[in-house]
Amino acid sequence: MRAANVFRLNPVLFGFILLLLLTVPHSNDIGAAPAKNRIVKSGLVPAPLLKWPDKGSEYAVLVDKSLQKVFVYHRDNLFDPVRTYTCSTGENDGPKSRQNDRKTPEGIYFFTRTYEQRFLAPIYGVRAFPIDYPNEIDKKEGRDGYGIWFHGTNKPLKPKDTNGCIVLENNNIEDLTYFIELADTPVIISEKIEMIDPDTLKTEATALELIVESWRAAWEEKEIAAYMSFYNSRFRSSGMDWDEWKVYKTRLAERYEDIRVKVNNLRLLRNDGLVLAKFEQVYETPTFHSRGEKSLFLRQNSKEWKIVGEFFKSAAIKRLPAEKPPPSPSDQIRALLESWEKAWEEQNLETYISHYDTGFRSGEMDLEAWKSYKQRLNQKYRFIQVFISDLKIEQTSSQTATVSFKQSYRADRYEDFGLKNILLVKRGKDWKIKKEEWEPLMKASHL
Repeated sequence: MRAANVFRLNPVLFGFILLLLLTVPHSNDIGAAPAKNRIVKSGLVPAPLLKWPDKGSEYAVLVDKSLQKVFVYHRDNLFDPVRTYTCSTGENDGPKSRQNDRKTPEGIYFFTRTYEQRFLAPIYGVRAFPIDYPNEIDKKEGRDGYGIWFHGTNKPLKPKDTNGCIVLENNNIEDLTYFIELADTPVIISEKIEMIDPDTLKTEATALELIVESWRAAWEEKEIAAYMSFYNSRFRSSGMDWDEWKVYKTRLAERYEDIRVKVNNLRLLRNDGLVLAKFEQVYETPTFHSRGEKSLFLRQNSKEWKIVGEFFKSAAIKRLPAEKPPPSPSDQIRALLESWEKAWEEQNLETYISHYDTGFRSGEMDLEAWKSYKQRLNQKYRFIQVFISDLKIEQTSSQTATVSFKQSYRADRYEDFGLKNILLVKRGKDWKIKKEEWEPLMKASHL
């Protein structure tokens, strides 16, 4: 009763206490770290997040292996993460470089897929998000391995207790779902996330934007010497080294009287001295038009940033009818393998089998036996993941070709890795799989 009288008789005191209650900070962390382990430092922001694109995901996911933490940042507030989760990473320190080294990759990646609990073995918890390791720059620099996921767990979380994946408690992996847009939300994995002053971040981002714009302008203006000055001397792309790339671009500059290049929706990310500039590229000449996703990877050479890797994923290509050549056999075969791999992963048996010739053989199995075998596996496994690397295509005649590649296969609690050899035959306009052989390069494991 006295307290009630105090508040009634002292409205100023009451208002002051109410203000204190309303301004007490509320943590939005899930699985938050003790203060001494927190990445947040007053007035500093994450160095990896240089520039956000105009359109796309408003969130970025950062992993600090030293803290065993996952941080989610929103583009409008880089001073404090909207979520902080405790995680577990690979049991061995350092960045992943080879299969079975039990290390977590370090780099700039994107989420590629999502698997719900009904498609997962119990060890993956309630949800899983594969990432695109190894990405193109990983492959260029000789790193391999596969199957790096963010996933949940049905057992107590322990620090540095995985084969290389990033593992969160089930409630946290479910919460993370709300911040992820597949192929668009970046995930930067570091040994330790660098935090810097926001003015420094802005200055560095502006300098890198200028580099991308100067590169674009030199290309558009066909100033080949200036254009090539942006590339590292050890640059390679599409099988071409620096000198061959220069010859190729010189030839195109001479061929087309007018070139227009646009850079849209630029995103700049950084990790361990490597910058990714990712954007929509529109390229136009009087007779040719292409649009797609361009990724430039840059490293600092002394004080200058140089392009060490360039990769383009076409969204559409248009030519005048007279300019359009027929698809090359290699392009047709790559398209066949992409469709075959997709149907295999999606467990679409009819589409998968449509890629095979009626005279197909593998060991003792003909096409019908192969179809029955694959049907049994589809019934046995809830999910299948296939990753192809080191693809080699050789056309042995106008009607036959051989294909070889390293194949990583993962399904529920099973995984294997080996060399796949395929014989292809031409049936009308289409290539079909005539023969398939498999050579294990490591012992299959049951997870």
